[in-house]
Amino acid sequence: MNNVRYIVLLSPAQNLEYGIAAINYGADAVYIGANKFGARASVGNSTKDIEKLCRYAHLYNAKVYATLNTILYENELEQARNLVFELYDAGIDAIIIQDTAFLMMDLPPIQIFASTQMHNYELERIKFFDKIGIADLSWHVN
Repeated sequence: MNNVRYIVLLSPAQNLEYGIAAINYGADAVYIGANKFGARASVGNSTKDIEKLCRYAHLYNAKVYATLNTILYENELEQARNLVFELYDAGIDAIIIQDTAFLMMDLPPIQIFASTQMHNYELERIKFFDKIGIADLSWHVN
């Protein structure tokens, strides 16, 4: 069994410019808010900018994660699902969620991480997330 641990430098990316800077300074991955359904609504980024960030990041083998970490209302489910498809087409490597409604949606084959808003600080909860198909970002290693 290989017990090698890898450190992954994950950086927030307020926008395209910050995301590129983080990658230039060695970030292995960045997370960025989309134009809707993010906990920091005022920081929403266009899908076009996220696509540019993905293209840039992938040149350096870095990953881009989109935060969709709000609780969804019933009337937002289809719009949220459509946004995941847009982000997937833009090249996003994973989404970071709070609402488990995403698990019941027909989504593209994309990695799903648990946001810190899901209180993923206990081993039992992390094991539960793993069982239902959500990875805990703080434990993720490539």
